[in-house]
Amino acid sequence: MCAWGHLRRQSAVVSESFAQIQDADSDKYRDRTRAAIEARRLEFTRLHGDLTAIRQFELMTELFHIQAFAKEAENASSAVVLDVTSLPKRFFFPILRTLVMSANVRNLLVTYTSAATYADDAPLYEDPEDWRTLPGFGGATAQPEMWIVSVGFLVESLRGYIGDNPNEKMKILIPFPAPLPVLKRTWESVANLEQGHSGNRFDKYRVETLDMSAAFNRIGSLAGSPPKPLAFAPFGPKPTSAAMCLYAIQRNSSVHYQQPTVYHPDYSRGIRSNDAASAVNAYWIKHEGEFLYAV
Repeated sequence: MCAWGHLRRQSAVVSESFAQIQDADSDKYRDRTRAAIEARRLEFTRLHGDLTAIRQFELMTELFHIQAFAKEAENASSAVVLDVTSLPKRFFFPILRTLVMSANVRNLLVTYTSAATYADDAPLYEDPEDWRTLPGFGGATAQPEMWIVSVGFLVESLRGYIGDNPNEKMKILIPFPAPLPVLKRTWESVANLEQGHSGNRFDKYRVETLDMSAAFNRIGSLAGSPPKPLAFAPFGPKPTSAAMCLYAIQRNSSVHYQQPTVYHPDYSRGIRSNDAASAVNAYWIKHEGEFLYAV
């Protein structure tokens, strides 16, 4: 909502669509989640948001519902802003692909707002689904030659996959520089992945947390020339995940993830420096019909 508010203050919003995505019901968080949603809706109306523009979705909804939502944006304007800050990856990957592939969308921005802090009083997520490909990203080959992984707060399923496939090697993208709480969780994830495995299974590469272009270029350099078939596991920051998505769209790469079904109601708090102008990051994906991330 921060990016939307920032753009509205600049009179840059002509039409708008929002997705309110409902987690699985949780006895632990039910009341807190309802209170958080109500608070957000009140803030939304205070900023003159249109409640009729909000679409309701279950977290594990079918792909065709997500694609239909993306089509609304595609048909609404030739210039679209997709804010991925709070969108689960199983939503924003197929939405981004629809907008990238659309001949109608000639100008496309992706926005992401940096949080001030993350919840530290409990796990950020609970009850993840099984390891599987993201909807619509099954890939062209069942045997990729290389895995590229971004690490963040969620790696348990990836560790399970590594244990079950001892011959697979991983190229790990580590967000750095990053805020200290994020950096601490990230290196805990890396240590968790490497525990009990040979060090030569993992090659680590630093990618600036908010630099989508650098992440995309790193992926291209790792793929080589001619490019090897890749598989992705986007467990890290959203800008790096979006770079993976943009590459996977073009090379029909598989994207693997373990979707949490319950999120902490205070997963993140506030915005960086309490300043929208510096907290909101914008990435130009298409300009006047030209795709700026072509392989």
